[in-house]
Amino acid sequence: MKQVKGLGGWIRSAIWLELIIPGYFFGKTFGTADAKFRFLDTFMYPPLFINICGYFRDLPVGYYTGRFLGVLAGAIIGVLCALLIGVFYKWVLKDWAYSKAARLGSLAFILVALLTGFMSDMFNESIGMGLRIDEDVPKELVGKCLVQDYGSFEKGSLITEQNAGLLAAYGKVRANNEASARNWWIASLIFMYSWFILYFICAHRFFKRNLVPRTAYFKLQMINLAAIIIYLRMGFGIAPAEYHYIVTRFQHLFGGGM
Repeated sequence: MKQVKGLGGWIRSAIWLELIIPGYFFGKTFGTADAKFRFLDTFMYPPLFINICGYFRDLPVGYYTGRFLGVLAGAIIGVLCALLIGVFYKWVLKDWAYSKAARLGSLAFILVALLTGFMSDMFNESIGMGLRIDEDVPKELVGKCLVQDYGSFEKGSLITEQNAGLLAAYGKVRANNEASARNWWIASLIFMYSWFILYFICAHRFFKRNLVPRTAYFKLQMINLAAIIIYLRMGFGIAPAEYHYIVTRFQHLFGGGM
């Protein structure tokens, strides 16, 4: 069989080029939001990562340059996390080269990077959209809740087809959709923990495909479990207390009434 020559260096470098994937997802998640929307990000993601990326994002170097620096800082965080997991994989797989152990760990870690990006695009944004203040005539806001008092209609009252006519006397009213935000929050928890299960399943398949000794499976999975627990303890995901705080503060930040 004819083989392509001269690609040995490119093949070896591909081990490190794969780190671009977690770097990209962490970078775009942690480094793209401006100060206003980072209020919500600090509840979904580790505040330390958000603050680091936010520092570079807010440097007085212009909008696009600041955005690039924020993304770059987030990408570096993602790459360092993958390399750190590789260190512990190498500790278990003592007779493996670090590059091979790190590649195996980073391939599994890509799933966590994907989860981080999905939580940003699908759930974090949807929760924010649900809590966003909309100002329009009542009949266009049916199903949403008032964010301030309007006469006898107290803040938090649901706008229905029945009371929309009475609210019309106040002209345009302000409301948001807290029920939608809560549903997205619950869905994010279900999705997140389901994805963690997928993480362990895929890691097991990676071990088998790359001929990892079966005696090392349990130790490597414990490393994966420890990485997830640390990530959660650092602040990944929105806890019930955090969600309650968001609901009570978000509308004031985004223009709601008292």
